[in-house]
Amino acid sequence: MRTEDIKHADVFGFGHCCIDYLALLDPFPEKGKKGDVVESRIIGGGPVPTALLTVVKFGLTAAFCGKVGDDRDGRQVIEELRAGGVDVSPMIIDKTTATARAFIWIDAHDASRSVALDKTGLTWATAEELKEDPVRGCRLFFCDGRAVEACLKGLKLARESGVLTLLDTGAVRQRFGEILRLTDYAVVSSDLADTLSPGTEPDELARLLVRMGANTAVVTAGEEGAFWFDGSVGGHVGGFEVDAVDTTGAGDVFHGGFIYALLQGSDLVGAISFANAAAALSCRRLSGRLGIPELDEVEALLRASD
Repeated sequence: MRTEDIKHADVFGFGHCCIDYLALLDPFPEKGKKGDVVESRIIGGGPVPTALLTVVKFGLTAAFCGKVGDDRDGRQVIEELRAGGVDVSPMIIDKTTATARAFIWIDAHDASRSVALDKTGLTWATAEELKEDPVRGCRLFFCDGRAVEACLKGLKLARESGVLTLLDTGAVRQRFGEILRLTDYAVVSSDLADTLSPGTEPDELARLLVRMGANTAVVTAGEEGAFWFDGSVGGHVGGFEVDAVDTTGAGDVFHGGFIYALLQGSDLVGAISFANAAAALSCRRLSGRLGIPELDEVEALLRASD
């Protein structure tokens, strides 16, 4: 399906987008030391758009709104999403802003990574720049909480329209409580505890997010899998082991897998298990985007684990 033919996408995403500069290092240098780059890549990134590419690869439709500059990086962001089947017609191209860049260093020995986000010259989308129709017409509205006023607008529109809402954030944002009270599914990394409640374990973080207003919370914890709480009961869904090359984007692929399974009618535990499998498989290649697995690969891994 051409993106021009998408009238109302299954999933409408709004949030941060960037270009990732990835370097796989062996050895990974200590501070003040040198290491060797054994593989590198320049590719689009950002939690919401990568999740949307996952959703589309699994068979649903998706549209994305994010702000980029009128520059080479911005054009690459748009073209990669378009090529991946995401409707980019809602995107904002601003001649006065720069496209964000992320510099990512990956340790070849354990696939762990360090990330530095360059936001020089970047401005966030405003509430006025977020159009109402794509939000009202989708099945699920997905945002990252960064452009606060615009995210709140989208969440309110979705709630008024009976559209499911999902939040992904790695840190506390402005007006965080208000955002959570408009969120059906808060699906976050355990790293959120660093800025919300240091020292809090993933299972308790899920409960805390629900107490703060989210209807349901899922907290991802890398190889440990994910913890969840729906306001009444909670639990843990284990992860999957793979030969990992790069964990960049695994959380984003988790979100895409979770959304896909949820919209296909899966229950919460089933959606988390599907997302865990998709995220694990994405770690086999450099860049989470290039590692997005095929749907049949995810299903095969789930069958093998039964």
